[in-house]
Amino acid sequence: MNGRTRVLHAMERKPLDRIPRYDSFWEDTLAAWREQGMPAGVTADEFFDWDIRMMHMDASLRAEQRLIESDGEFVVYEDRAGYTVRKIIGKSRALEFLEHVTKDRDAWDALKGGFRLEPGDTARVDTASYFGHMDEYPSWAEAKRRFDAVRATGKFIPFGVYGPWEGTWRHRGYAALLMDLMIDPDWVGEMAETQSGLVMACIEHCIGLDMKPDALFLIDDVACTRGLLFSPDSWRALFKPIYSRLGTFLHERDIAFWLHCCGNCTELIPDFIECGLDVLQPLQAQAGMDVRELQRAYGDRLTFWGNIDVTKMAGAAAECESEVCEKVSAAREAGGYMYHSDHSVPPEVSFERYRWIMELVDRSGRY
Repeated sequence: MNGRTRVLHAMERKPLDRIPRYDSFWEDTLAAWREQGMPAGVTADEFFDWDIRMMHMDASLRAEQRLIESDGEFVVYEDRAGYTVRKIIGKSRALEFLEHVTKDRDAWDALKGGFRLEPGDTARVDTASYFGHMDEYPSWAEAKRRFDAVRATGKFIPFGVYGPWEGTWRHRGYAALLMDLMIDPDWVGEMAETQSGLVMACIEHCIGLDMKPDALFLIDDVACTRGLLFSPDSWRALFKPIYSRLGTFLHERDIAFWLHCCGNCTELIPDFIECGLDVLQPLQAQAGMDVRELQRAYGDRLTFWGNIDVTKMAGAAAECESEVCEKVSAAREAGGYMYHSDHSVPPEVSFERYRWIMELVDRSGRY
């Protein structure tokens, strides 16, 4: 059973040899692991033989991407998604957003043409992440070659992309967009619809090039540790119609609908299901989410991916073993589950510890 088949069987509740596996890591985690014995020249995807190979879609307004300054510790750059950010070099930490290009409606009217898919564009899909993508995107012909190489691995291929909330606040500004939700919700809807329209246009273009993904993986953090960022009524009024259209669009093309949402988004799970969502990730344990409870409530309609608490991964061995084995065993038995940490693995988890965790996952996740 290859990775692609394994993931499809997990989503469809068909017989499996073991649960599918994939994980995400901080930049400095992988750097530390190289020093701790992880072989050079081998990616984490290859070393752990994940069942998923992620590709990434740039559904931004294609603002200028340029390095502004670097002092050896921090880097400041403008991003295609429409923001200027200050970031610690080589580390995955909180970002300092300095500026956003959509200052007002006039700025939006001048910028929104960047969300069109033009015939002469370079590709908007790459194997490298859209986040901090400093290099020029490849041609569509080269993107197809890269896609074919990933497809040849036999792994499941999602295209990761910012969702309508995430993609909009990146160019408008986080606090500004929260205010817009109250003051000018129609404008928020227009911006979000424009971004999601580009997502669908890109998918359609990729299908025409015979590079159809297995899933669209929407990155849309609409929650925090204490619940939703804004009222469920606001989400339902502005974003649910977009999710519903995306779900219909994807399923008509036999593409699965996946969602990454940090924090506790439990209140919206019934809505996600109504919109056609197939997989929810990462199920942050520290935000109060528990895959065992979620499967009892929604496991017949939704596949869950994640929920292994990274703080316990880095903690006492007994606590780590209990977290992994109890959750993975229960989720495996319930079906419709794939392994992932409850967000991404920090450097406090050593290479030796993580390899042991993978042994626990393999033992607990086999049928």
